[in-house]
Amino acid sequence: MTADTGTSEIIVRRGGGWVDGARAYKIVIDGMILGKVSKNGTLRLKVPAGEHEVIARVDWCGSPPVQLSLKPGEVVELGVVNGYGLWKIALGAMLILPGIYMFTVGANRYLKLGLIG
Repeated sequence: MTADTGTSEIIVRRGGGWVDGARAYKIVIDGMILGKVSKNGTLRLKVPAGEHEVIARVDWCGSPPVQLSLKPGEVVELGVVNGYGLWKIALGAMLILPGIYMFTVGANRYLKLGLIG
């Protein structure tokens, strides 16, 4: 059997945690939602080799984009976690200015997405 040399694979892993435990994170590649990853879950996506931009999203919030340049047959692993954590979300809920920042200007830093390894 011959391997398909025109494709690559992106694996997205998500750990546990209290924050967002009941919500799945959408994985957006090159502007298209290609899947969702739940708490303690793994998502495997086949993509064409080449340049890609990957973002994790939940509601109106997301992660900064990760730029990938994939060779044919290459496999990369990304990890996604909540970037704010329970204490920052609680602080933002109690104090007006941090809350406004976190869910407006800082909305695209709500999640952290990055290479594993």
